Amino acid sequence: RPRSPDLRDSVPASIDQMPWLTQSDAGLKALALRQAEMIETAVDRAEELADLYREAGGDKDIYRRLDKLASMCDVAKLVGWLGPQLQGVLRDLGGTPGARKAMQQDKPIGGRLAQIKRDAAARQNDTEDLD
Repeated sequence: RPRSPDLRDSVPASIDQMPWLTQSDAGLKALALRQAEMIETAVDRAEELADLYREAGGDKDIYRRLDKLASMCDVAKLVGWLGPQLQGVLRDLGGTPGARKAMQQDKPIGGRLAQIKRDAAARQNDTEDLD
């Protein structure tokens, strides 16, 4: 079956389409790129491991080495752990539909909660002014 798109290509391409990012986002951008690299490295290792198992034949020593490598190649576990983290980083960069909606000028981030906080602060200032 065809392999899914490589995150080492698609994550940088996605980041390149985020013109709102500034220099202060450099750390999150680097984190997203690193996580994509780690996920794809795990996929590459798993493919290499499968090739080695096929080539090993009956060599018992090689099977011990392969088993050790296999323990480091649990792609499902790594993707299950890093996938949501990568999604969170991309969301924080504004790279998800919900994050982009929150960035719209007519719906600023914080919306109603921010307004409640501003109102409470204004009332507190009015009370202090009376004292």
